[in-house]
Amino acid sequence: MNLLFIIVVLAQPNHETNPVTIVLSTSLSLYQEIISSSQGDVCNFSPSCSNFAKEAISRYGPLWGSLMAADRLMRCNPWSYQHLGTYYPGIRDGKIVDPIENNLIFRNRKTHKGQK
Repeated sequence: MNLLFIIVVLAQPNHETNPVTIVLSTSLSLYQEIISSSQGDVCNFSPSCSNFAKEAISRYGPLWGSLMAADRLMRCNPWSYQHLGTYYPGIRDGKIVDPIENNLIFRNRKTHKGQK
């Protein structure tokens, strides 16, 4: 474990005051630095699931952001590609494009063919 990285992450000036958000963001940063970097580029989605989670928590807070991240993790599997053109708009750099705005929690997801 890179102690210098942990010190830098914890010492960064953060305008966030919610302790739950701070713990979740720090945990995701540590995951990205330690575990994800050793696994390589294995996520099916763009942005990666951990980047998606960090952005969701940052935008919507720890409760809704965590729910959005959990939803994304449940969809991150080898069968996700069968929903291209139905739920996901396409592929970029070999990854399924699934931005936060495409999440089911806040609105009904419509297909890109105009169907429900």
